[in-house]
Amino acid sequence: MPTPDVLRQALEALQRLAAGPQPNDIYDAQRWEMAGAHALLVNGLLSVYEQATSVPSEKHRDFALYALLWCATMDHHHEWEDTLYYPMFEPKFDTSHIVAEHKTFHAGAVAFEEYLVSTLPAGTQYGFGKSTPAHEQATYDGTKVQTLIEMFAEPLVQHLMQELTYLDPDKVRASGLTEAEMRNIADTSNKHMMSMPATTFLTYTVLVTPKWSEFPPAPTFVKRVLVPFVFSWPNRHLWQFVPRA
Repeated sequence: MPTPDVLRQALEALQRLAAGPQPNDIYDAQRWEMAGAHALLVNGLLSVYEQATSVPSEKHRDFALYALLWCATMDHHHEWEDTLYYPMFEPKFDTSHIVAEHKTFHAGAVAFEEYLVSTLPAGTQYGFGKSTPAHEQATYDGTKVQTLIEMFAEPLVQHLMQELTYLDPDKVRASGLTEAEMRNIADTSNKHMMSMPATTFLTYTVLVTPKWSEFPPAPTFVKRVLVPFVFSWPNRHLWQFVPRA
């Protein structure tokens, strides 16, 4: 199946789990949040793939920086899972198999990021505070961007969808994790997310999440006023590439 179709099909499936507002039930809410984060990642990657070959040369730098925000968001998502989120489920709920699946697409995603970095001048700030090292700058090639995405998109999508079956609310309840423990997991995670930079991480999350989902679960004032009119301003040249749906 062509990569755009793989990504669109995943978005259709994710809509059933991440549409609308966050559920009140804490077990349902955790799967909704994970589905929303996955919809963000799939929508963001699809937007890069679809625009990669049509970006005019004078916008190649901005587009590479936009695509690198996807890389940074995905890296953060899985580092958060590995080091903070899933360890809190243990030992009642085994999550080792979820973390192990990250290896199935890691190398391809790294190659994608490394290529994007190579197209930028040395010393360029990108992602969530990284800087490009000294290197021989490569010429941006949209076809190569698409080819690199094709190398890891399918295993990434397989993981993102499979992970949501592991987080089925009934399975988590059956593990013995109490509502209090689940609320602690949620509160700890939310505190961590709030520590991330608003002008990149939060803005990207709000603008790239599909419009049918109210993820992330931030106050309406933050998402409808602060993000579009304040936090987005420093990187306004990047948001021209965000998906419209």
